[in-house]
Amino acid sequence: MTLRADYLIAGTGPSALMHYLHLKKMGRDVLLVGPDLYGHLKPVVYSEIGKQVNLLPIFPVIESELWRKLNEEEISENPLTLQKLNLNGAGRQQPKIQNCYYNYLLQNQQNSNVPYILSYKQFGDLIFEHQLFELQKKLNRNYNSGRPKFMKAGFVNGLSPYYRYLKIREPYPVINEPVQFIDYPNKALHTKTSTVRYNNLIYTMPLHHLFDVTRLKKSFELVSGDAKFLIFFSSKTLPENHLWYCCNIQSNIYRAFVPHKNMIVVQLSRKSWGVKPKMVGSELRNLLNLEGGLFHIDTKTFPGCYPLDVYGVNEKNELTDFLSSHNFYFSGRFAEWRYIDLHEVDFDQFTGTMKMAANSANK
Repeated sequence: MTLRADYLIAGTGPSALMHYLHLKKMGRDVLLVGPDLYGHLKPVVYSEIGKQVNLLPIFPVIESELWRKLNEEEISENPLTLQKLNLNGAGRQQPKIQNCYYNYLLQNQQNSNVPYILSYKQFGDLIFEHQLFELQKKLNRNYNSGRPKFMKAGFVNGLSPYYRYLKIREPYPVINEPVQFIDYPNKALHTKTSTVRYNNLIYTMPLHHLFDVTRLKKSFELVSGDAKFLIFFSSKTLPENHLWYCCNIQSNIYRAFVPHKNMIVVQLSRKSWGVKPKMVGSELRNLLNLEGGLFHIDTKTFPGCYPLDVYGVNEKNELTDFLSSHNFYFSGRFAEWRYIDLHEVDFDQFTGTMKMAANSANK
């Protein structure tokens, strides 16, 4: 089956869906391709909770332009609250390699113990092995004061406001199949059963997949971080939308978040992935002074969920320019390989291209 689309979006995660809605609002012909609608925002249901719950803390920034566009008259119903525990938890390590993210923290961050400890617990030895430029940029944008620069909205009834906004606008025109090959010179994308011919392609999938689906040669290295979460059910009601960061470098817990009053999601310290849930549960109970029953109900591992660095950024930029000459554009944290939040994606970046194409057609 052969289809046609003015704008084809490769990917079906939040960034892709936001692009779809933005382009449709502008009156463009748009189609999505790829499985797993909503990506990591897709909620799960646990029998202990009995309802849909988003597990990952992907929060809208209330001051952002994206939030204003999506919620012109809406005030945050349940803002996120944040707390840091055990602020005097450890001293510094001395890495052997000098040109690394750790030294950036020492040179650029006052009271760098806390960002160092949290970075080390989140990413492990990567902070001693790489400069992690994207992490540096994010820290400079949002955390120079040692605390978040912007206010973030919490989940509402266990669901992200982003998910609620996207869900209510279903259905989306999706070819629900993995991308197998992109013939970018001829502007054609192939799945198992379909071929889509497009005028413009917006690519939102992970950048390392690009080389499989285009047969292009990769000339740079991508550095990423992984994450592992333990989900616990609490018989005692917890403070919804509260986020704890544990600043004790010896702790197994990097952070803990409450998306629902009887659920707590624990992101493990990178060095503690092999620790048994029972031990983490005991530590969690002591750390947060929890009473009542606390039961481990699930484990989730997300490989490569933090795009941290690019070795060969000039080569990456050359690739970006080369593909854009074929109307092939990267967008989102995974495609651009930048450590950004959803509200930092530029959903207007293709407006100029569309205006140029319209002007050319009218001549």
